[in-house]
Amino acid sequence: MRAVYDTDPAIRWEQDNSGWALRDTATGILHRSGADGDPARPHDVAYLGRLTRPDGNGTILALAGVHPQGSLGVARLLATDISVLWGQAAAGRFSVIVGTDYDPATHEPVKTQLLSPLYRHERD
Repeated sequence: MRAVYDTDPAIRWEQDNSGWALRDTATGILHRSGADGDPARPHDVAYLGRLTRPDGNGTILALAGVHPQGSLGVARLLATDISVLWGQAAAGRFSVIVGTDYDPATHEPVKTQLLSPLYRHERD
């Protein structure tokens, strides 16, 4: 998956002493999980994108939260707002950073939002 993520021109995974985070390369903003903060808060960030398969034969939908709550948030977003994403990305390659606020007791998403623009990837 690292090789697939590395093809994204707009969003980068970064790791430092605080853990994993997502960088919006257009704005330079680093998006971190609230769970890794001090004090911790019930918020996670996740990657969502349609990227080229490693073999070049089509695309894959990639989603990954910094923590599981972020992945749950992306799943919720896909289940509730897929028409908004489809309206912006259609069948093309894209990526976006998703933020999820979650219930600290159940870890279930209570709110999801796009933290970056939806970046459409043009063919090289």
